[in-house]
Amino acid sequence: MNSAALSLAASMFESALDNEQSLSDTNSELYILGIKYTTPNDACAISDDILSRYWFTYRTNFAPIGGPSGPTKDTGWGCMMRCGQMMLAEAYLRFFLPAGRYFRWHPNSTDKSYWEILNMFIDRKHASYSIHQIAQMGTSEGKEIGQWFGPNTIAQVLKRLASNEFDKQVTIHVAMNNILIIEDVLKLCRLNSKQQSQSAVVYSNENSKQQSTNWRPLILIIPLRLGLNDVNIEYIDQLKICLRIPQTIGCIGGKPNHAYYFVGYLDPSELLYLDPHVTQSFVDTTVQTDDMTYHCDRINRMKFSGLDPSLALGFACKTEAEFEDLIEKLRKNLSETTKHPMFEICDLNPFDSHPQTIPDNEGICVIGDFRNNSPNAIALEAVDMWIKCGVEKGYVNPTYYILTHLQSQLPRYTEW
Repeated sequence: MNSAALSLAASMFESALDNEQSLSDTNSELYILGIKYTTPNDACAISDDILSRYWFTYRTNFAPIGGPSGPTKDTGWGCMMRCGQMMLAEAYLRFFLPAGRYFRWHPNSTDKSYWEILNMFIDRKHASYSIHQIAQMGTSEGKEIGQWFGPNTIAQVLKRLASNEFDKQVTIHVAMNNILIIEDVLKLCRLNSKQQSQSAVVYSNENSKQQSTNWRPLILIIPLRLGLNDVNIEYIDQLKICLRIPQTIGCIGGKPNHAYYFVGYLDPSELLYLDPHVTQSFVDTTVQTDDMTYHCDRINRMKFSGLDPSLALGFACKTEAEFEDLIEKLRKNLSETTKHPMFEICDLNPFDSHPQTIPDNEGICVIGDFRNNSPNAIALEAVDMWIKCGVEKGYVNPTYYILTHLQSQLPRYTEW
């Protein structure tokens, strides 16, 4: 790391990781996007890592969005969009820079791929993932330009934008209703998916593992709701597990109308995040190589207990082998070892042979909340009844049957 970046990193570590009390006299473990560090020994490495993430914030003085009278700044409403940009840009770094996760930034880098990725997110109308593209695509999700997004909305918008890319460099899959269906991912990411769909090969403990050489890099987003008003404490350790997995690209969430990009955690009880709530003037990196305002000199902390239960996890799998490894880790650490996993994993789509389905725009968790926040005994009895009915009807997992009925019988939990 050069002297300018080192100086910036040192100040960042002192101001950001020291929250009222110094960490210099303690040995604390922390994880940043799947990499483990220890303070204070790894102070420089931690700083270097944070500095190397793209940092997208509120901007002003960009071209109007949606026409001459449209907004020229996103202060106050664009924070979730910026968090989505940061999470997506992290995946692109993994996929298209030779160093991948271990890329380290220095001011005015000459790496061509680095600049190409950055220019996909700048605030120009035709940039692939600009605030203009995101805000205008949001209208297809029922959001007016200038209206705040929730975690599921930004996930759906990014998915739509990725599918519109002419070269389709990546696949974004949004796993809805707390169910990750492996068959759906394979159909999207295997370039010969038409052939594969005739006889889907899926990953499970029993099945032999088969690799495909034709794989489009996957960005997997899983919108979740982990409680009614607060995150259920049962899910905190599961969140930590997800932030330790090498394929993680973090988590977007925070508080209503106040989004953060969570990149890791500090043991035992604090999340680490990049904050988009800083208004900076638009810098057009297509005409000037000035990227200093796109990297952050500080990291922020908040208690897990302060996290809103509506959030979205992100994972990036450059190869099919990485996806297989992700599934194995999630099954081992969540599905098979916890009584109430944050989300379910199944090989095949349990709804294919049944007429009842859940709409794509329902990014909610009902069964996860009901397991821990059941309002009354009648509701518990109803859940038990639906479990039995689901088993009788031959669903792969009775949870899926419950989900199809709870949405019509119980109040819906929507995102912010």
